[in-house]
Formats: sequence, structure tokens, C-alpha cells
Amino acid sequence: MNFSVDPIWPWPVLLLAVAAMFATVAVGYPRRVRQLSKPWQRTLLFLRLAIALLLMLWMLRPTFAVDRQDKSSAVLYVLADISRSMETPDGPGGVTRLEAMRELLQKAEPLLERLSDQVEIRTRVFADEMSAAANLPDKVEGRSTAIGWTLQALADESRSDRVAGILMLADGKQTSTGRQDINPVQPAKILGRQHSPIYGVVFGSGEITGNSLDVAVSELDVSRDVFVRNVVPLRVRLKSLGIAGREVTVRVLIEDSLVQQDGTSGTMQPIPRDQQNRTLLVHTAKTQADDTVLDLQFVPQHDGELKLRVEAVPLSDEVRKTNNAVETIIRVRQGGIRVAYFDTIRPEQHWLNRIAVSSRIQLDFQPIRKGRFADRNQFDDEWFKPGNYDAFIIGDVPAAIFGPERLAAIRRCCDAGAGLMMTGGYDNFGAGGYHRTPLANLLPVAMTDADEQLNDPIQMLPTALGRTSSMLQIASPEMNRQRWEQLPPLSGATLLLPKQASLAQVLAESPQGIPLLIGQNVGGSRVLAFAGDTTWQWYVHEDWGAEAYQRFWRQVIFWITKKDDDSNSPVWVNVEPRDLMPGRSAQLMFGARNADGLPLTDAVYDVSVVLPDGSREQLPARSVNGQGEADFESTTLPGDYWAYVTASVGGQPVGSRAATRFLVNERDPELDNPAANPGLMRELAHSSGGDFLTPDALLERLQQWADNGLPSLALTRSQRISLWDNWYTLLLFVLLLTAEWAIRKKRGLV
Repeated sequence: MNFSVDPIWPWPVLLLAVAAMFATVAVGYPRRVRQLSKPWQRTLLFLRLAIALLLMLWMLRPTFAVDRQDKSSAVLYVLADISRSMETPDGPGGVTRLEAMRELLQKAEPLLERLSDQVEIRTRVFADEMSAAANLPDKVEGRSTAIGWTLQALADESRSDRVAGILMLADGKQTSTGRQDINPVQPAKILGRQHSPIYGVVFGSGEITGNSLDVAVSELDVSRDVFVRNVVPLRVRLKSLGIAGREVTVRVLIEDSLVQQDGTSGTMQPIPRDQQNRTLLVHTAKTQADDTVLDLQFVPQHDGELKLRVEAVPLSDEVRKTNNAVETIIRVRQGGIRVAYFDTIRPEQHWLNRIAVSSRIQLDFQPIRKGRFADRNQFDDEWFKPGNYDAFIIGDVPAAIFGPERLAAIRRCCDAGAGLMMTGGYDNFGAGGYHRTPLANLLPVAMTDADEQLNDPIQMLPTALGRTSSMLQIASPEMNRQRWEQLPPLSGATLLLPKQASLAQVLAESPQGIPLLIGQNVGGSRVLAFAGDTTWQWYVHEDWGAEAYQRFWRQVIFWITKKDDDSNSPVWVNVEPRDLMPGRSAQLMFGARNADGLPLTDAVYDVSVVLPDGSREQLPARSVNGQGEADFESTTLPGDYWAYVTASVGGQPVGSRAATRFLVNERDPELDNPAANPGLMRELAHSSGGDFLTPDALLERLQQWADNGLPSLALTRSQRISLWDNWYTLLLFVLLLTAEWAIRKKRGLV
């Protein structure tokens, strides 16, 4: 028992206050009651001193701390991993992890029997679920290991118990997915706060062993929305174990779009390798644990939602092949845009290349050398064949660089429907000699040898006609004019004069009326003349400047390629991710539009998913920001899943049914990479206040506990007893005041 005080003020102030209080009572109070008889004087003085003592008690705030031993019963958990990775034979002499764990428990059985006199022993086995068990099963069948889920369930189960410790015997692999994919460190910390330490013992090796020969393909990085005839880059991760010096063939396959239909899957066909399709690589593993990223590419020739597969051809002696391939669903659309861009190396070219991040636009840049290096320019004649490119952008490039034949080829491409744009510079338009080329009749400006250059800053603003064009909409309608005024001015411009008696339209100009952007339709082609070449300054101006820059240039390309009026179907559906691992959830996003393209916020949706086995599951739809969303979690079966959405408003259907597809890759998370994870087990032990032990160290620890008792059983609980903060001191204070007042009232002092 410990006595302590906690003064309300510092000791000097407190002692001074107490002394003043008692001096006032001892000196001043007797004179107030001197007319009373001696017994009543003493009684009132005693009551007033008692009140002062009680006030002093409250100012000192004394407490007693009483320590006592907690004799309540305790529990010791034995937690054993029975997932399929425990059958990995990476122990000494090829012993499996399960056999090693069974052997350890047999050795520990006598010690646990002795400990059962002190604590209750509870044995639990776990994989994807946790359950009570007296013994380990002969064969393990757990498809995944949910360590976090198990520890959380254990924390809930033992909340009202006094837990002496948790012996966790596992390989440390966390392979659970979906709702069971819980970070195990968080429940370990909760167990630590509940004074339930984890003592972790790892079985298995985290290193590569001789019988671990394996090739795995993962982390396929590809845009899920691509366009016909655009180059689609692919990146994939290739990991190999135990095959140093051997070759692995990696290839790309795509679904036959002529066979694939709504609700069915087509056959997978290898994509032949050629100049544009880099779809076959032979990689030589340099180490026993080789890990590399491979770059491939292909050009889709058909539209539709197609399955794409990247696979490593299995080796002859490779046993586990479920991780040799990875698949995804890509949406190949008509309307992909290929643009040929010719310019010198300058800032405008550097920043303009950034618009190619759009999967719809493929901007192929041809750097041009001028002056004494002009004869070193090399052109690919394929660029100048009709149909290969949808538009041409010519920067600061003299006509002589191309030569008459290539300029005539560009003219033929434009006659066939390709768009054309020429930007500002010192060697284009008339100064570049284009008024004497086949492109002169296409360009909407009058050109001479002496085209003038404007070197002062020039603000670019849409004209009244330009404000109605989608090309110059860089913000919402009410903010568009303001955004243009806030953009930095162009550093200069070529003085352009629209052709007289032509269909040329001035879409943007300076505040002084100098034309800066002029467009016209010529036959089946759209042509733009742009006076500037420093729009890159917009990109680095403000946070929204990059977005304005991107929108302007993409919309320019959409305009010259006549893609600015593309429409969409009334009902649409997307899914993320397009490819997932077994047990992961997929999110469906869907919506409906009216005839004007505006979202229908009052639409009612019917959503269903057809699984690979042919069964159908209805999904409840929820409304989020004017569109619908639904979650799908029944993804245990590998294969293709088809999602269908229909919409109605007021009982009337909207458009036709929308469909999309996603897939679950064939994976075995327990066996694809069976390496143990001792690092996780160590972190769990330390996060909970426990210890990370080897099997032999665990036996020594059990021996110590059996001989000396568990340290956590010697639990001392301290109880604080307050001598001032309670109801009876307050009651005593009230009674003393009341008694004193009553006596003084009765004796005529009040």
C-alpha cells in the first residue's frame, strides 16, 4: 500500500493558504461567538476547524495505491497453420513444413501438459478460416492463408479472457484475398494492447531451394482502352527460380475477334512478330532468382472487347504452370488516331509529345535537322501512304526538307481524308516555301516569300466563331473565356492572312484582331493554320494550365481528324479491374444518357454477372454521383465473367443492353510462390509485445514457463483509492456546514 498526495497548488502557496485559513479560524472566529456559553463556543469552533481540515484535505488530494496479485484463470493459445503451403518440402532432408510443425508439437506436448495446471490450453488451426482442433489434420487443404483475419478473430474471441500468450506456428505467408485480406500487423497491435503477446515460430525457408524451379509472369501493364491500328505498349514482369542460364520464351496472344461474341469467348491466337508487333521475346535467366521487366508491343487490327494473354512457354521440367501466364481484357475501339508530327527539336515539340499519353491518340514524332545537317534526315515512306496516318502536323520545317514527292504524298493522304495542321516558326508557311508546293491549295492562308514574323507577346483568345467550336473549350462554358485570358501570351507568332474568297474561318485571334488560328474544310480534309509555337508555356503556368494545354491540343487533333462529334451508346458499363486474382472483388460502374448525352439520374438499373460455370448472379445497384455502381465478389472461379446492365426510366427501357467482360486469372496464391515469410512473423511478434523464436528456442521457453511459471501470470493489478474525490467527503462537508449554521441560527447569530 502506497500513500501519496497531489497538491492543487505548489507547496509554498498551499502551506500559506492553509496557515491563513487556520489563523483566521483560530483568531477571528472566537470573537464572533464570545457571547455564547463555553460549551457552545467550543462546539462551533470545532465545527469550523473540521470544515477547514476538510478543505485542506481537498487541497492536498491524498490517495492510497493498493497492489494485489491477479489470481484469475488465464489462456494459452496454440495457433497452427494448415494452409497448403505447409506441404512445401523445404525442411532438412526434404521434410515438409507440416511434418516439422507436427514434430515440434509432439516434443512440446509434455511441457504443454505441465503448463495446463497453470493455464487453459486452447488449440486453434487456421488457413482461410480459424477453428478449434485437438490435433493437426493428416492432410492440409486450406486454399489461402488469412493471418490478419485469424488474428482479428482471435482478438474478438479472447476479448473477455486473460491471455497468457499466443504460440503461432506458421510459414508467415499471407495469401488471403477479398474481405479476408486484412493487414495482420493491425490485429497484432490490438492483441498487444490486450496484453496478449504473440510468440511466432516460422517453418520453411524464404530462400530459393534446388527443387523450386519455376517461371512466373505477372504485373501486366497495358492500357485497357485502346484503338484500332494504334501501337499498344505492354510491360510484364518475368520471374524465374532455379533456371540460371536457361532460355524462356515469352509471347503475346490475342483473342480471335471473329469468333468472340457476347457471352462467349474466342480462341487465343499468337500475334505474328513483325516491325510493329514485338510479341515474341527469348529471355535468358542470369541468376537462380531472376527478376526482370520485359517490354513488348502490338497493333490491334479489330475492334471489340478482346482477351489479351502474355505467357511464358512452360519448360519441360516445370511442374507448377498456373503462374506462367497472365491475361486481361482490353477494349479495342474504332476511331483510334495516328498523327505524324514533323518538327525540329525545340520546346514546343517536347511538350506536344505529352498528348500521346492518351490511348486514343498515337503521336509519332519525326525529328528534323536543318541547315548543314539537312541531308541527314531519313524518312519512312510508310508514313506517307494513304490510310496509315489520320493527320499530319508540320512544325518549323522548310518544304525543301520533304521534297516534292513527299509533299505530293501528303497531299494525296489529305485528299483521302487525312487532316493537316501547320504551326508557327521561321521556316514554314511562305517563309518555308510552301506556297510553291502541292499543299498551298490546302492551307487556308495567303503565303508569300516575305511572310512576316511577330516577336512581341501575343495573347490568344477565341473569336465569336471559335467560342462555339469544341476545339477551343478548355474549361466549362462560364469559365472558358476567363481561362483563355489567364493563359500566358504566345512569345511571338507568324503573321497569317486568311485567303480571300475562301471558306477559311478565324477561330482565335489576339485582342488587336491578329488572326492566330485559321481553319477550313477542303474536300474530305480539315486543315488548320496556327500562328504560334510556344503553347508549351501554358503547360507550366498553373495547376490547371497543363490540363488546358492537353485539352486544346487533343481537341485540335480530334477536329482535324473529324473525331470531335463521336457519340456513345445510351447505356454503358465499365468494370475495374479488368483482370483480377481469385477472391478479389470487381467494381462495376454503369449509367445511361439521354439523346443530348446528359446522364439520366433517375434511371433504374438491372445488373447481373454470368460466371464461367454459366450461373448468373444479380447485383444490387447503388447510385453514386449520378451514375450506378455495384460490387461483385464471387470471383473464386478462374475464367471469363460477363456483366450485363439494362436501364429504364419510368418503366420504359433506355437503349439496348450494355455488356462488358472481365476475367479472373488462374492462380494458386498458396503454391505459386511458396517461400516462407519470417519477416512478417517477426513483425507480428514484436508488434504484440511477444517474441520471435526458433523451434528449439520455443521448447526452451516452454521449459522455463513450466518450471517457473509464465511471466504474464505474475500479474500485479494496482487499485487507486481516493481519500478526497468521493461522495462521503462531500456529504461530510455539507453536514458540517449545516450543523454550524443550525447552531448559529438557534443561538441568534444569523
